[in-house]
Amino acid sequence: MLPEPSRRAGPRPGPKRRLGREKIVQAAVGLGIEQVSIGAVAAALGAAPASLYRYIDGLDDLVAAAVETVFAATPLPSPDRGRRAYLEEEAATRLHLLTRYAGLVPESSAGLAGVAGRRFEQLVQGLAGLGFPVEEAVPAADAVVDLVHDGAAQIARLRDPGDPSRPSPSVAAALEHYSPGVRAAVERIIDAPGEHLARKLGLVLDGIATRRTAPSP
Repeated sequence: MLPEPSRRAGPRPGPKRRLGREKIVQAAVGLGIEQVSIGAVAAALGAAPASLYRYIDGLDDLVAAAVETVFAATPLPSPDRGRRAYLEEEAATRLHLLTRYAGLVPESSAGLAGVAGRRFEQLVQGLAGLGFPVEEAVPAADAVVDLVHDGAAQIARLRDPGDPSRPSPSVAAALEHYSPGVRAAVERIIDAPGEHLARKLGLVLDGIATRRTAPSP
């Protein structure tokens, strides 16, 4: 069972301050999850870092709450349009979140795992409602989620942070070892990584559809 992020009903006892858990979490979201630190959030709120601990347990708690806020603002798509559209829309939503909030990519902490696990559960239940047995819905959802997370991580590595018009040094070095045809194809991926990811997703969804319609052995 995945661990749950810590929750608080309210601030700890003490004199009233102008801070609050919701205000702190919103400040973390505004900063960008990948840039969150207790000090940065405190500075954004004009508060002392120690004062935040009356409302949060620490950085993991704050990041998990920020991630949960982001996910809550972007609910799962409606399954009414069918299985493929349901997974395509969730993939597009996740890619948007992962490219906007780079801090969503790692899910190693207990809090992030809990938030990600709840959304994954909802995604699986949506597929189950569309006729997937749970034992098939889990790998189908996992394949799509893994593909999008891996694609977002790759997109982040394609361009030189100092000059986004150029490939990153590692990608530029790799291009030197490709044959002309392969190099041209890879350069097209660098120019339009979202389209490349959509094609890969199409292959995965085609495979899922084929598996669902193939006769049982």
